Amino acid sequence: MKISSFSIIIAFACLFIIGLLLTPKLPVKLNPSRKIPVVNVSFSWWGQSARVVEAEVTSKLEAMLSRVQGVSEVSSNSSNGSGNVTIGLSKHVNPDRARFEISTVARQAWASLPQGVSYPYIYMSGTSEDTNIPFLRYTINAPFSPVQIQEYMSDNVKPKIAEIKGVDHVDVTGADRMIYKLEYDYVQLRSLGISVNDIRVAIQSYLTEEFLGIGKIEGENNTEQWIRIALISENRNQPFDPALIQVKNNEGTIVYLNRLVKCSYEEEEASSSFRINGLNSIYLSVTAKEDANQLNLRRQIQEFLEKDQKNYPSG
Repeated sequence: MKISSFSIIIAFACLFIIGLLLTPKLPVKLNPSRKIPVVNVSFSWWGQSARVVEAEVTSKLEAMLSRVQGVSEVSSNSSNGSGNVTIGLSKHVNPDRARFEISTVARQAWASLPQGVSYPYIYMSGTSEDTNIPFLRYTINAPFSPVQIQEYMSDNVKPKIAEIKGVDHVDVTGADRMIYKLEYDYVQLRSLGISVNDIRVAIQSYLTEEFLGIGKIEGENNTEQWIRIALISENRNQPFDPALIQVKNNEGTIVYLNRLVKCSYEEEEASSSFRINGLNSIYLSVTAKEDANQLNLRRQIQEFLEKDQKNYPSG
């Protein structure tokens, strides 16, 4: 069996044309998946709040470790009783040498830390895959409180970016939640025959969400789909109003919650603190789908933000 050179040329030409047609469908990433050396420095400080851990230990370690040669990025996390500093190294640095320098700096820093802080535990997570992490991160600054900035971005910007084809998910982080704080008088509750658990049950009933089961519906093209069915209180999306919540005592008498508690709406006390390169900010992070063309997606998001920015509040 003989294969002519003409047939070979035709075959290669066909493969070349197919390759050109398929090229636009290939995923393109701003930062192709690679492995990055990462060093973690963790410690504990039993009995201290996240705010104290952040101010007295984490921020000091972070400042000293960021000056080590070869460090490309420093992030930290402070929680109640413990903290962690994650150090990303430049791809050009020797990881073992950098780890040794980080260990030396951490040992020197430990001597100046408050009493009770454990000796820093240092380890290399070896590598960190650049997959399923945000490929874009915007820092938002404004003459408003962090909570106001975060609420505005979550309500007005996040949903629009999430609708762009190729976006997997969008996160807005950096501020503590706003919560309703309820204060009660134990003596008053006791005189009325009401326990704290009675109040808890009343609030849960007011904001109820009860799972009822799984149901089958007819989808597109006569296909069957299963859906989750739940009973959700109409009050869940309404402002929390203690005057509408009924609390029942052990004798069955009903007392409205606003007579039992003082209610205030305030920022939640921080249970953790997250910073990047020493800055406290609100972050809008965008993660792309695995098969997305990140170059085109970045361009679309940037164009959208430039157009949408004229709708933002002044500042």
